[in-house]
Amino acid sequence: MAQPVREVPESATNTEPERPQEGRDALESVLEEYGGDYADAAEYTDELENVLETAILVISSADDAEVDYVTDSMVTLVKAGDAISTEGTVALAESFGDNSEGFAEVVDDVVRLQQEGHLTMFLELAGTLAEPLDEDDAERLANTVGENAEELADVLDDLMALKQTGQLDALLELAATFSTLDADETTANALNDVLGAVGEAEEESEPMGLFGALGALRSSEARAGLGYVVEILKGLGRRNT
Repeated sequence: MAQPVREVPESATNTEPERPQEGRDALESVLEEYGGDYADAAEYTDELENVLETAILVISSADDAEVDYVTDSMVTLVKAGDAISTEGTVALAESFGDNSEGFAEVVDDVVRLQQEGHLTMFLELAGTLAEPLDEDDAERLANTVGENAEELADVLDDLMALKQTGQLDALLELAATFSTLDADETTANALNDVLGAVGEAEEESEPMGLFGALGALRSSEARAGLGYVVEILKGLGRRNT
């Protein structure tokens, strides 16, 4: 005689099987079941309640071939989280996979972060992104971002774009330099002007003799530039006396 069944199989009930609700185990469990469908997974795990933390955890485990898929999925994930879809996170979603518009804009961000006292945090975040992340690094970085989301959301997209295009090391060197300087917005704009002028000179300059140089100094543009250089020299003199 068959023994009575004491347990009801899960398939015969309307209840969902228990899933881990916290930590990386929760993220991996849900993504394994839903095949990487972040939008469907979002409602099942507390791990996905913080978009910025999830972005770091997901990207840290992605290889180069998965980057495009991950960034596209992050747009869906951010918009799926109604409880956290603030203006900042929606902006992050829309620009997550785009390239940085220009190095000068990043300079402005670095100066602003210095003025607001966030540059040290920025350097730590960028330095971590510049290296391969293990699980501990990813969790530490996720916590840092989660605790300072308001300050970092507007530069995280630039960081990821620079990382993907291999320009993050140059940004780190620039940011490290700015961290030791007393640079305000006017100074940053002036540096952008100088860098732009150097770029134009690299493309347009031609060999010139002494008399040609003297003749070129008669132009209004050259006189304006010469006056600018003289003021810089005077400023250096004041600081050294």
